[in-house]
Amino acid sequence: MVRGRANRMNTPRIRTTRAISSGALIVALLVGLPVSNAWATHRADAERAIEEAKAAHAKAQAVDAASAETAAMIESAEKLIPSRQYTKALEIATKARIRDSFAHTQATSSDSENDSSAKQVEQAIAAAEQARKKADEVGGEWRDTAALIAQAQGLAKSGQYEDAMALAKQAEHQGELGYEQAIGERGADFPPYVTRKQ
Repeated sequence: MVRGRANRMNTPRIRTTRAISSGALIVALLVGLPVSNAWATHRADAERAIEEAKAAHAKAQAVDAASAETAAMIESAEKLIPSRQYTKALEIATKARIRDSFAHTQATSSDSENDSSAKQVEQAIAAAEQARKKADEVGGEWRDTAALIAQAQGLAKSGQYEDAMALAKQAEHQGELGYEQAIGERGADFPPYVTRKQ
């Protein structure tokens, strides 16, 4: 019987404590989260974002780097304005602007970089071919060297200069090692303790 009474006596105290902590939590949230119009996106903000996206798209189109996907994004952002979905319109327009700006930057900056990268890859492929020929002259060309050079040339033609450079360097290294190996093995014979089967 004592047990039952103790449980009944503690129950109101637990309920009171829970009610107080729940109330304190609600008050803390209301005080901690100020209500302002910063939470809402205004029509003007969404329209400004759409105009910026259109300007970025026009710049990307001028260098033939714009995509149909970003045009569709801008169009869908415009369609959200009448239904007052300003925040969603702003997000979509901002994504479209960022993509078109990136495409424009890539298209305009890559021309000079591609020219210098292409020249560097050309030089690396020529050096690899020279190392391969040098190794072949002494009978030390490795099996994969010519294939690596051919792959590097293919990658360079498709504009993948970093990968082409890596393969050209690998082929050049193989050519050098093949030459050194062939020179080192010249005149080498089996040691006297190894007999040849005839």
